[in-house]
This record gives sequence, structure tokens and C-alpha cells, in this order.
Amino acid sequence: MPKRRPLVLRAFALFAALLTLASARAQTGGERARGRGGEGEAHLVLTYACPVQNRPAFRAYMETKGVAQFEQWKKDSVMKSYLILFSHFANTQLEDMWVILDFEKFADIGRWQTVERKFPGGLAQEALALGTPKTCVYTDKGWSGGKPNAEQSKSVYMMIPYQTLVSADEYGDFVTRYVEPQLKGWVKAGIMHTYAVHIEQNPTNAPWDSLLVFEYDGLRGIAMRDVVKQQVRDSELKNDPGYKHFSAIKRTIRKELQPATFDAIMPRK
Repeated sequence: MPKRRPLVLRAFALFAALLTLASARAQTGGERARGRGGEGEAHLVLTYACPVQNRPAFRAYMETKGVAQFEQWKKDSVMKSYLILFSHFANTQLEDMWVILDFEKFADIGRWQTVERKFPGGLAQEALALGTPKTCVYTDKGWSGGKPNAEQSKSVYMMIPYQTLVSADEYGDFVTRYVEPQLKGWVKAGIMHTYAVHIEQNPTNAPWDSLLVFEYDGLRGIAMRDVVKQQVRDSELKNDPGYKHFSAIKRTIRKELQPATFDAIMPRK
């Protein structure tokens, strides 16, 4: 028995550590607070996957009948706005398509729930033969800025999901003092049109906790990303207290999952 006691203690310590991590992650989501939640503005972020052989047909459908249907739902006030993003490359580890739905108030999501009864993930039967809805996440968009490209079809979008490792308030402080000042610098430099930071509101069950949505100035913006990032840090943020504080500890605050780039699918004029 004495020989087993250290093993039991180690197992208990590991279990306690896992509980602590799970608790921290749970606190990150499910908190519609700080003026961003309640009955106010809300969002749904949906993802889709399709067999690689179906990608051309799935994209072609979304560029015609698919986007036309979303546009009609917008006109019918099902949602305030929508954004359909199709991935640049086939990658079985990542989503082929993302859709972001924006609602004036949380109760309006009920209109989309009615749509879902006949169109799972907003897809008609013809589309469901090509692609499959994968995940759906309630979110609050706590931070956003910039001005959309007048020719949005020429923009390149980057989606960066994160797992957060701290409470919602701590992560919010991190975004406000470290992340957003950099994003404002990228918009000012002209490589980025818009940015948005979504926080998931599906406690413990979402595939990610935070999602960064960047609208770059085409492939040029993507190419200049690292150069401008360093320029902004060196010229504008080097002595900023928030940047200096979080720069050294950012890996303890969030874990980056795999980013990917996308084209926006726009309705035909």
C-alpha cells in the first residue's frame, strides 16, 4: 500500500489540474456580458465540409442558387446580414466553407431556427448531396473595425480560431489592450479592410472559443501581413504598456488553431 500512495496522489493532482483547465475554458464561453450580450446583437457561425470531389460542384452551387437563397432570406429579414466564405484549398483537416449570420437581437435567431427545419445549415436538398453542415456556434462580436472593401469579391478573408486558456474577462482585456491595437494598425497601413473578433457562447461544447475574421486587401494584403505586423509593433506599440505586458505571456492566454484563407461568395448584381 505505501508504494501505491504516490501514484494515487499523482493521479489526483492530474485530475485536479484537468478540472481547473476545464473550468477556465468554461468561463471563457457562455458569458454574454460586458454590454455585448443579453437580448442585443447576436451571431451564428456555421461551418461545412464536403468530399474533395464535390468541391467544384458545391462551390458552383453556393455561387448561384446558394447565395441567392441567403440573399432572399436577408430581404425577408430572417437575418440582418450574412457572409459566405469558401476556402481556397482542399484540406480534409479543415472546413470547406464558413457562414456568419448577424442578427439585430438574440430573439431573431428564432427565424433562422425555422429555416433550419427545411434547410439544415441553410442548404437545400440539392446542396446537401454535395456538402454537409458541420458545426454551429452562437457568438458575440466584441470587437470590430475598418470599412468593407467596395469590391468585396476581391478581398481575401482569413479565419483564425483559438482555444482560450483564461476567463472571459481576462481574454477580453487581452484583446482590448494587445490584439485590437495591432489590428487597427493593419487597417491604417492598408493591408486589411475589416476585422472582427467573435467570442463563442456555447459553454464547453464549441470547436473553438474565439474566432478572428480578417478581410485582407487581396493576396497583396496576405503577402504583406508579417512585414506590416512587425512594422506596427516596432513603430507604434513598442512602448505601449498593454502590448509590452501581454507580448511575453500571450501563449498562456490562447492557443492558436489552424488558420485558413477564403473567398467571399457574393450575390450576383
